[in-house]
This record gives sequence, structure tokens and C-alpha cells, in this order.
Amino acid sequence: MERIKKYIYLMPVMLFISLFFIYGFVYGFLQSFGLNKIIGKSQFTLGYYREVLSSESFLDSLIFTSKMALCSSLLSLVVSISLLFFLYMNLKSGYFKGNYLKKIIESPLLVPYLVASYLILILFLQHGFISRFLVATGMMESYREFPVVTNDEKGIGIMLAYLWKTCPFIVMMSFPVLQRINKKWDAVAHIFGVGRIRFFFVVVLPLMGPSLIMSFFIIIAYMFTAFEAPYILGVTYPKALAVMAYDMYSKGNLADRPNLMVINMFISAISIAGGILVYWLYKFTIGKNQRAWD
Repeated sequence: MERIKKYIYLMPVMLFISLFFIYGFVYGFLQSFGLNKIIGKSQFTLGYYREVLSSESFLDSLIFTSKMALCSSLLSLVVSISLLFFLYMNLKSGYFKGNYLKKIIESPLLVPYLVASYLILILFLQHGFISRFLVATGMMESYREFPVVTNDEKGIGIMLAYLWKTCPFIVMMSFPVLQRINKKWDAVAHIFGVGRIRFFFVVVLPLMGPSLIMSFFIIIAYMFTAFEAPYILGVTYPKALAVMAYDMYSKGNLADRPNLMVINMFISAISIAGGILVYWLYKFTIGKNQRAWD
């Protein structure tokens, strides 16, 4: 009963936030089609979409953002599977008792992306902490010998920040599957001569498949719209779409407002598509798997 009362009290706040979001989205959507009285002219046109889609800077930013999101998500998925395998072996062998190892792996979730990006910048800058340590210990003669990791055109620094932050999220989403596997399955695997490593890849990993796939699409949708890491660790060209939109907005030129809204519509469309896909995956994969476990 108390929980129902809490939901009743929260409904006006949730309704206000929803209406505020819908109003902002609709207003930006109309501006992207030229319906904007602020700049003195308001008529429906597809010219702003044609202008943005034919812009070389937008296409380069779109390609750069897509590559960063896809490569970072795939790399995070591979590393997360390795961490889950290590946690699985620890559960079976008891190298580290308790959940201390899991808490250590998930600890980066407590660090905001802004702080994580600055930490990556301080550590991997050519004059950063690691390069200074290598020079001080005589392993390098000059800071210039240290490879360019941050603020590079390939976005290695951005991928490092994403990797550090997203791997714990994927582990957190998939680890409950490891805990819910019946120990009798190990006995059955032992009878048929299946080792722990093969059992993980043949039985455990497919069971974690839905949660891994859902986590993959969540982080790829986030990376496509992320701002902090590309802004701190990126280069002036090409920019991530979110950084490009921020730079256009910070200039304060009202004539560029429709083009800015076109970019925002692309970002919003990708986020909405990612949300729908995650909901579909949860409903038809995770949800069914949850009912099967129950």
C-alpha cells in the first residue's frame, strides 16, 4: 500500500517531466523543418536536412561517431566476456572469497564519465603521469617517445574511457546469470567429461547471451550520443555528433538553429531506436528467460 502511495505522489512529477521532454522534442522537430519564427521566417522545408546531409563535416562526424561507438562496444563486449569467465572460474574454484572481486570490477561505475575522461587524460597524455614515470625510471629518454593516446584522430583515448566505464556495466548486467546456474549442471557436465572451460562457453555463455546483447545495444546507443569523453579526449576535427551540436549551439547563431536541430533529430532518432530495440530484446529474450528461470 505504501508503495502504491509513493507511485501516486510521483505521478505528477513524472507527468511534468514527460510533457517537458515531449514539448522540447516536438519544438526541435518543427525547427528542423524550418518552422521557426525566431529567425524571422517560418515555412516548411526539407532544405535544412539536405544541407546537413550534404555537409562534409557532418558526414565525417557521423562516420567518426559510428566507428567509435561500434568499435568501443565490441571491444567492451569481448573484455567483459573475459571478466565474466574469470568471475565464473572464481565462483567454482574460490580463489577470492566473497564478492570483493566483483565489487572491484564494478567500482568504475561509481566514477562519472566526466571524471573518468579527465583521469584518462591525466594518465595517458604525452606529458601525463605514465610518460613522466617512464622518463623518471629511465625507460624512455623523452616524453615524445610516448605514443599519442589522447586527443588523437583515431579516438584511442575515448575508447579507453568507454572501455573502463562500460565493461563493469556489462558485468553487472550478466553476472546474476552466473549465480543462478544450478550446481547440479556441473555434476552433469562432469559425468559427460565436459571441463569447466568448455562448460562456460557451451552452456553459461549462451545463457548470458540475451543480457550481453541487450547491454551491447544499451552502450552503443549511449556512446553514439555521449558528450563528455569526446569533448575532453577528442580532436577538433572530426568531432563526435554531440560535440558538433554543442559547438554550434555555443556560437549562438540563430541562423544555424535549424541545422542544429537536424543534428539533434539524428541523435534523438538513434537513441529512440536503441531504446525500442532494448525493450524488444528484454520482452522477447530476457523476459522469457526470466520466466524460465522462475
